[in-house]
Amino acid sequence: MDHARADGHAERRSALYAGVVGALLSMIQPLASLVALPFAGFLSVLLYRRRSSGAELSPRAGFRLGALAGLFGFGLLMVLTAAGTLARHTEGDMHAAVIQIIQQAQARNPDPQARQAFEYFMTPQGMAFMMIFGFVIMCSMFVLLSGIGGAISASLLRRKGPPQP
Repeated sequence: MDHARADGHAERRSALYAGVVGALLSMIQPLASLVALPFAGFLSVLLYRRRSSGAELSPRAGFRLGALAGLFGFGLLMVLTAAGTLARHTEGDMHAAVIQIIQQAQARNPDPQARQAFEYFMTPQGMAFMMIFGFVIMCSMFVLLSGIGGAISASLLRRKGPPQP
């Protein structure tokens, strides 16, 4: 295995393990994601350095590695959430809860155009749009926060001064 392939393997593996940690911590408490995701990015750089004999990463490379961990974490979280929802047969309950929230927001808003928008969100197409939009926002949050953690980790772990022999 050549050096570039070995580094790529170490990067993916480190990002995957850190992503798993980030996803599991995010499942415990959704607001914990604000700490868990930067931690996952930070961890991905630590794991990579360990696997690659202390190789240094630039903050940019750390961001990229952390972002990959966030992507893996988001994917795992979506799979686990979908599996849990299907196993508990709570799809109908979730749909009813979303409809109820939309109806409450609609009742509080006097603007006729806003009420019409709320009506759209109660249709199957509107519900699909909301879900896709929510997934895109959530994925972006996972990637961005984990990337920031990776960049911080790479920056903090860089050796200062000339390299030691």
